[in-house]
Amino acid sequence: MKTVLPPYYHPTTVCFVDDNYSFLRSMSIDMPDEWSMISYLKPEEALEAINQPDPLPPLVDRCFTMDSSNPNEPVIHLSISALEQEIKLVERFMRVSVLMVDYAMPTLNGLEFCERVANRDIKIALLTGVADEKTAVAAFNQGIIDRYIPKGVLAATRNIIPHIQTLQTAYFEQYSARLSSNLALNPPAFMTDAILRPHFDNIISQFNIVEYYLTGEPYGYLMLTADGTMVRLVVLSQRELDRQIALAQQYRAPEKMINKMRDGKLIGYLYEHPGDYLGHEAYPWDEVLIGANRVEGDQTWYLGVAENPPADIDFQANLSSYNSFLQLDRTLV
Repeated sequence: MKTVLPPYYHPTTVCFVDDNYSFLRSMSIDMPDEWSMISYLKPEEALEAINQPDPLPPLVDRCFTMDSSNPNEPVIHLSISALEQEIKLVERFMRVSVLMVDYAMPTLNGLEFCERVANRDIKIALLTGVADEKTAVAAFNQGIIDRYIPKGVLAATRNIIPHIQTLQTAYFEQYSARLSSNLALNPPAFMTDAILRPHFDNIISQFNIVEYYLTGEPYGYLMLTADGTMVRLVVLSQRELDRQIALAQQYRAPEKMINKMRDGKLIGYLYEHPGDYLGHEAYPWDEVLIGANRVEGDQTWYLGVAENPPADIDFQANLSSYNSFLQLDRTLV
């Protein structure tokens, strides 16, 4: 089943390989300021850098496991330690998601370059002249490249931006498919319900989110702004909300709050089970219940956002946020 929401997203690096210095400089000037871009004049140097092993395998291959003890309701578990390892690694932003490679280079043509790229997750576009288009079409049909772009359409360098955005989207979409394949089941139902996409995008825009990661217990996303501020999106089905209401009744939440939960106006960001609470006072329901919106799609969903939520994750924003990464000068090599 095709997912509407990816399991995770974070800023990545766009890499240009072209022996034309003026072209690369114009690209670096015209690219959006918030993008990470690196350029190489020498394809051999680019290959050496790109083919270096990733310090960590893709998150989707090491962060999610499945509990299939109940075949009627399989549960995806997120490894918090793997997620913590990921977001502490500022090098995650150095991962190249898109390669823009010129075909006509003197020492190594673009097609030879693309054939030598080891990481097949990277999306590759070949920049071609008119005489090279037949070669590019053949390379596309063979799966060596993901797109070819005639250089004639790049008279205004900003015209390349939509191509890059499409390829970056495809880069993360492949991990949605891999998630389902790795776990041998469909992803969480909310990830496939198209009605949630505009609500998700609104939250991304409202809180200026630049990266996000699928989480469980409860389902939703851990989100980060460019400066490393955390936001937690919680997405509950009606069944999951009913379970929370039962817990609220069992552990004596105020009746007023329980009624708002029944109305779908409050949901719980229950990062711990109320039965595990060790405080001497009553369970702090006012701290774990957040405002919610009800959304009717393939089923009924409840969405809530917790700003600066409690999280058992060791994360230093001044070292590992996207803003800290952007301070590095990596424009042209």
